Amino acid sequence: MRRLLLVLPLLALAGCGTATVAEPETAAPTAREEGVRLPPVRGPSSYTIDDPPEFHVVTEDGEQLDLRPWTICITNGCADGAPDDDNLPKVGSPDSVTFGFDLAGWTFEDVTFRELGPCPRHITVAAEKVGPRSFRIDPAGPAGRWAVDISGHGPAGDAVTTIEWRTPTAGQLPGQATGSAAVLGDHDGALDSYGVEVYLADLDRPYSPDAATITVTGSSGDSVELTAARNETGKTCYSAGDLAFVADDTEGRRAIDVGPGPFTYSARVRLGDTTYVGTGTWPEGETEEIAPHVPLTWDPPLPVYAG
Repeated sequence: MRRLLLVLPLLALAGCGTATVAEPETAAPTAREEGVRLPPVRGPSSYTIDDPPEFHVVTEDGEQLDLRPWTICITNGCADGAPDDDNLPKVGSPDSVTFGFDLAGWTFEDVTFRELGPCPRHITVAAEKVGPRSFRIDPAGPAGRWAVDISGHGPAGDAVTTIEWRTPTAGQLPGQATGSAAVLGDHDGALDSYGVEVYLADLDRPYSPDAATITVTGSSGDSVELTAARNETGKTCYSAGDLAFVADDTEGRRAIDVGPGPFTYSARVRLGDTTYVGTGTWPEGETEEIAPHVPLTWDPPLPVYAG
C-alpha cells in the first residue's frame, strides 16, 4: 500500500505547485452533512495560506473539531509543517471517524495510521466518501492509540491534518507488503539517473539487511548489477516494516550503458533466511505517483504485516 506521507522514497517527492483552478459551479451553503457542520462552499482562490480551508472532525462525544491543515498547497501558495504528536486533537474512541473538508471535489485516499512511540508501525487506508464534502474513516491495524494523518488532494492542491484516535476495535491491515525501485530517469528527454533506490513497505517485522542489489537489463540483453546500501535513516527504524536502500547517481548512471530500453529491473533483498526477488519494467511500468519508481512484483511474496 502506497505511502503518501512521512515514509516516501527519496526520489518520489510530492511537489506543491500553483495552478489555475475553475471555481465550483455552485456556492450553495451546506448546513450539515453526515453530522458534520460545514461552511458554505467557497472557490479555491478565496482561500490563502493565512486563511486555509479547514478540516471538520466529529469526536466520540459529538463535538466538532475545526482544524487547520499543518501542510497545505492551494492555488496561491504552499506551506509545510509537521504534526505535534504530543498535543494532537483527540477524538476519543468512536467506532469510526467522520470529517468534512471546506473545498469540494477533493479525495482522501491516503489516511495513515501511525503508532505513537519509537519505531512506529504505519498503515495507510482510504477514507470513504459519504457526502459531497464529508468522509468516514474506519479503524486500521490493532485496536489502540494511533496518530491519524488525514491527507487529501484536489483540483487546488493538497492538505494534511492529524488527529489522535483510540480505536476500540481492530481494523484494516495491509493486503500485501510492497516494494518499488528507481534507477533511471528521463531528464528533458535524455536518459539519466537521480540515484538508485529500492523501497519496501508493510513488512511483517523489522529487518536489518545491509544492502540490496538491483540488476538493470536493457532490451539488447546487456545488463549491469548495482548495489544500494541501507539508508542510514532507516537504520534508526523510522517505521516498523519499511526498508530503504540507496546509492548515488554515479552508481545509477552505470545503467545508461545497457540501453536502449525498455529496462527490466530485478531487485534482490535477503530478509531473514529468504532471498526475495522483485521485478519491474521502466519506463513502461512507472506510475505517476511514485515516478521514477516502478512497482516490483516479488517472488516469493514479501512477508506482510498481519497485526
